[in-house]
Amino acid sequence: MGRAIGIDLGTTNSCAAIMDGGKPRVITYKGGESTIPSVFAIDEGGRQLVGAEAKRQAQLNPVNTVMASKRLIGRNFHSKTIDKVKQVFTYEMLEGDNNEVLIKVKDEVFTLEQISAAILTKIRDVAEEALADTVDQAVITVPAYFNDRQRQAVRNAGRLAGLKVLRVLNEPTAAALAYGLGKNLSQRIAVYDLGGGTFDISIIDIKDRIFEVIATGGDTFLGGVDFDDRLMKWVLESFLEEHGIDLAWDRVAIQRIRDAAESAKIELSTLSSTRIHIPLITRADDGTPLDIELDVTRARLEELTADLVDRTIATCQRIFGEAGTGREQVDDVLLVGGQSRMPLVQRRVQDFMGRPPSKGVNPDEAVAIGAAIMAHSLAGTTNADVTLLDVLPMPIGINKTDGTMHVLFQKNQPLPDYKTRTLTTSKVNQRSIMLRIYQGESRLVAENELLGTFVFSGIRPAARGAVQIEVTFHIDSEGILNLTARDKETGQTVESTLKLGQQGGGAKRPDDVEEDKTQQMPPVAAPAPFHMPVASSLAGPAVAPPALGPMAPSLAPADPAAPPAPVGPPPLAATTPSLMGPAPAPAESSGDAHTAATAPAPATDALVPQRAPPPAPDPGLIGKVMGFFKRLFGG
Repeated sequence: MGRAIGIDLGTTNSCAAIMDGGKPRVITYKGGESTIPSVFAIDEGGRQLVGAEAKRQAQLNPVNTVMASKRLIGRNFHSKTIDKVKQVFTYEMLEGDNNEVLIKVKDEVFTLEQISAAILTKIRDVAEEALADTVDQAVITVPAYFNDRQRQAVRNAGRLAGLKVLRVLNEPTAAALAYGLGKNLSQRIAVYDLGGGTFDISIIDIKDRIFEVIATGGDTFLGGVDFDDRLMKWVLESFLEEHGIDLAWDRVAIQRIRDAAESAKIELSTLSSTRIHIPLITRADDGTPLDIELDVTRARLEELTADLVDRTIATCQRIFGEAGTGREQVDDVLLVGGQSRMPLVQRRVQDFMGRPPSKGVNPDEAVAIGAAIMAHSLAGTTNADVTLLDVLPMPIGINKTDGTMHVLFQKNQPLPDYKTRTLTTSKVNQRSIMLRIYQGESRLVAENELLGTFVFSGIRPAARGAVQIEVTFHIDSEGILNLTARDKETGQTVESTLKLGQQGGGAKRPDDVEEDKTQQMPPVAAPAPFHMPVASSLAGPAVAPPALGPMAPSLAPADPAAPPAPVGPPPLAATTPSLMGPAPAPAESSGDAHTAATAPAPATDALVPQRAPPPAPDPGLIGKVMGFFKRLFGG
């Protein structure tokens, strides 16, 4: 068996670490870099590029370069989050059969699991080269505020990359491991994790080798790229004001400005001012070449992004309230994630906590180091076991007839945990029951994430309400939900299949499930949903997606002697479907109103990508392009 490593799969950069001689260390690139850009691309020659190689060519090939894909993984194509990122990302997004997000790169279509698998494969290859040994196991970290579908998607990406995923670990918990292990501590700490694309805050008790999460929360659409976008928007507005030329529709210009904005933001963490210089960004109407030359101060950057920092502090206030913990009860606060290096962030956290943040961990490496510690423990290579007691980041529940969510598992519920509920038939000789599962903090199911629809089929014919199906909901230590079901009278297992979350089905048939009212918990009002401001449109008008062909094969290396593996998690037993598992066709029903539709069959890695037909031309866009070349060449 090979080595086990810890992987921090980040939005903008990823990092890996390993326990070596009883001490954790970060695995470095050939050039000594400790992080790998989380970027995937296909160049003009058709080569797949990952990491630094992909990022270097992004300015000239923005449409075929995929950045910040972690923000999209496990999300529904029709979610508000996807609507926002379509406005600012330069690559094309398509809708899959199960409403998942697919990415079109060149003439190939990839799932987000495949994109993440390519990045994980790169990390594994770098680790194997650095260690001169096989790497086949990993603990992979995710934001604490990731939902069930996102966690399953990350686990699936690890499998596609040829890794046995020992555990999907929350990033703040990993940072706490890096901070506290081996110090024989008895402390309560707060972990403020502001990375490239997500924000988490967790309150954690450490008692030697026991790490217990008290409360956690966050924002999966708030991170360093949002700070970059604010500065980029300021550059665009300044150029428009000075030259009367709007660069927002030019994807190449957008990528160049985005890269320059990121570099300036990083420099302003140590400097009071810097200059943004981008030569020959376009040409004036008379053919004169135009550059971007702007001086930007730290004060201006802080003015542009102050509300983003305020959002993180508001989340901290809410989580402290949920934990029932005063700030004076916290012994230390850790800053994790590259964006936490910003002086404004550090000042605001110090003001909120009433004490300066700890310098005990490296913001860029702590999560990977903590994951390595956990991987070392789970791989069974040591007797020094670590105990993690985690919590559920968001409530999980089912829909009620009035459109609200009946909460089964409360937010910050200790894990693992299980609940049982009894479902009854609502029609004579009903042969199937549908149950929709949601996750989110709103009391309205329409505002929460539809994780999936479970179909319980093969129910024995009987009078209305005569059959009672006992369903057991089990959440494991990673926050992943599984279900089993049985007929309470006969004791026989009821076949359960899963159809992944799809828009349009959640609110139209609230009577699909009739729950035994004698065993139903009273409705619980969850906290109000956390609303995020809509991003400004920077990438120009959206192009209508072309017809979708089969998905691209897995990016992970395949064994030629082995049969092709399906895209998706390994098949699960019919009685214990997971919320991201494949959905076999349900048994035939009697044809009543509760007959379940057949779920689409999963694609396989062996499918060959097809060329998608080009999108219909946009006359307005063509006119803009012609105008650009006219200015560029002085025609």
